[in-house]
Amino acid sequence: MKFNDNFELQDVCGSKVLLATGVEHINFNSMINLNESAAYIYTTFKGREFTLEEAVKALGEEYGEGMDEAVAKQDLQQLFADLKAHGIVAD
Repeated sequence: MKFNDNFELQDVCGSKVLLATGVEHINFNSMINLNESAAYIYTTFKGREFTLEEAVKALGEEYGEGMDEAVAKQDLQQLFADLKAHGIVAD
């Protein structure tokens, strides 16, 4: 999968949000709030192809042994489904 290049991560009043740029902005007039983990995944993989397994591994490297891999995988699946629904990530 890959993130759509027509979105960028911004810090708005202390919150990490994805904003549409370019042509995407015409049809997308909202902001997507990302938590710290989602923002980390976005910045880590922006601009390149990646898999769900690579994203889970990246979170494991970021958070260490205390991270529950099954929970992280489930959370990332939901994140990517939500972002796909908004055209922010594609398979």
